[in-house]
Amino acid sequence: MKSKRIAAILLSGALSISMLAGCGNDAEKESSGQEQSGSGEETSQQSEEPSESTEESEGAGESEESQESQEAPADADPMERITQGRYFYGYNAGGDLDMSYFFHFYEEQPVLGKVFYAGFAINQIYFHGTYEVTEEPYEYACWPSREERASAAEDAEAPAGTAPYTITFYDFDGNELDKCGFDGENVYNDMVNITGVGGEDAIYRYDDPEGENKDVYDGEVGYAVVDIEGVDDATCQLRLWHTGRYQDLVDMEIEGTWTMEQGADATTYTLTPDDDTDTGAVVVVNNDGTAVYTPDGGDAVEMKQAGASVTSSFAGDGPEVSGAVTSVVLEMYSDGTAKVNISAFGTVMPLDEGTWEAENEYTFKFSLGTAGELTSELGEEGLPTVHYVQAGSQVGDLDVVLTYVMPEAE
Repeated sequence: MKSKRIAAILLSGALSISMLAGCGNDAEKESSGQEQSGSGEETSQQSEEPSESTEESEGAGESEESQESQEAPADADPMERITQGRYFYGYNAGGDLDMSYFFHFYEEQPVLGKVFYAGFAINQIYFHGTYEVTEEPYEYACWPSREERASAAEDAEAPAGTAPYTITFYDFDGNELDKCGFDGENVYNDMVNITGVGGEDAIYRYDDPEGENKDVYDGEVGYAVVDIEGVDDATCQLRLWHTGRYQDLVDMEIEGTWTMEQGADATTYTLTPDDDTDTGAVVVVNNDGTAVYTPDGGDAVEMKQAGASVTSSFAGDGPEVSGAVTSVVLEMYSDGTAKVNISAFGTVMPLDEGTWEAENEYTFKFSLGTAGELTSELGEEGLPTVHYVQAGSQVGDLDVVLTYVMPEAE
């Protein structure tokens, strides 16, 4: 179970890799105030029905009657129902601590495709990417209830079943991440790469997004599908979240909703503010990464992808996780900032950040929030090295030697 937890943490927050020209980094967060939803209903379940009552309530306080009220007609279409609500699993961990886990599947959109969000452990572990549903049977192994899981022997396997549909999950670059079962009313999450501590090998039930768990769903962490800043003024910023919300800091702070239209050479976004007294705008993001922001009745502003560029880096092998060798990278940015990331399964997770400066051509000094003050030394290969140590990181204790990466010839 520990290897599954580590794999999940490594993937969390790192599936959101930019696929749009002008997209920002995956560390940006925003709690969605407005959700995009479609319509659909359920089919009758073809597998073991999960228990509705447990010692630790799986509905995080939701009653059996309220769950039954959300059931769909027997002739409903699972392909449509999947975008209508949320798929929720939860339990009380003691006292006032209700643990929540859910999937949000969006309708297909231009450029983005079919986007999913998975928020685990009260949105502390989260995933973004795309998904596809196919009418292919999926053999799953999930516990019908938390009570049954707790009462089973330590080495007991979760009960097996077959769901009529398969959900395949991808990152935004199209790389397959994992699969799970689906029947319209339930998501059977026995995945290794998309899971969260306490929510693994569990059945996630359909839930009304406006019901008792609305506050959990409103805490969905946004992924910036567009993250741009002014060419002449980096404080002029614009972020468009996957939830359909945006934050406009080009002139004054404005929030609202956006729509998009895809063209051959560019994608056009129309921004509509929440407040009628605020100014809307049209943003054209070209395929080459450049962009133009034009406020209603105002002058156009040239914009570019946000963030400083990486000037150089140090890299080394990290610990092995679920059979995969991880990579630890210390990146040095053009604005004097530094970040330490660990990558595995084709995804990246932040570990540390701070600043850097060069004493000479071979010596670099770092001031990092967790690892503290570090200075590079000349290694056996004639390249600078950094001894990076971090106790109690998300993947355990780290003690690695990072070697300077020579820039590639242009």
